[in-house]
Amino acid sequence: MYAAEFEAFEFEDEFENAFEDNSLTRPFTEQQEMELAAELLEVGSEEELEEFLGKLVKKAAKGIGNFVRSPAGKAVGGFLKGLAKKALPVAGAALGNFVVPGVGGAIGGKLGSFASSLFELEMEGMSPEDMEFEVARRFVRLAGATTASAAQNSQRGAPDVVVNRAIQNAARLHAPGLLQNRQPARTGRARSGRWVRSGNRIILLGV
Repeated sequence: MYAAEFEAFEFEDEFENAFEDNSLTRPFTEQQEMELAAELLEVGSEEELEEFLGKLVKKAAKGIGNFVRSPAGKAVGGFLKGLAKKALPVAGAALGNFVVPGVGGAIGGKLGSFASSLFELEMEGMSPEDMEFEVARRFVRLAGATTASAAQNSQRGAPDVVVNRAIQNAARLHAPGLLQNRQPARTGRARSGRWVRSGNRIILLGV
């Protein structure tokens, strides 16, 4: 259902703050975040990951039509799947992305560095289990904010514009590392970003 690949992406400055809405920044309660994070860490296959993401998107969209099956909903799902593959040890293993046996070994190396940079986490002194849970919880928070913004603003523009803005606004609050190292584009006011739109998919870059 969801796919994630890698290409280049540009966005326009004039849409920078188009969909800012503080009411969409934390669609889940603290308890819901913890429950979803725990559920995410139980994922054991690609099928289970897609099932989890579908459930999360539906919950965050809060009954807005059939958002999960819309072009924007599928694009959000593709973005989240690609991010989960990079940021979460369980999801990465389920998608065949890791060869290091054991969650502790994976998150203690390159994965820990990527996740701490993405979410600006201080992981020194944390146990592998605590690190894993905190990363999963931050992922859920980012996923919820991205989905809520895209769903609430789905009629305000083309799906690619809506979803890209939702990702950018959610990342600004919950995953600043996703917005780092953006370089000026060669033409106009566009700037290179860290994800792209490809059909009904969002593609992660540089992770």
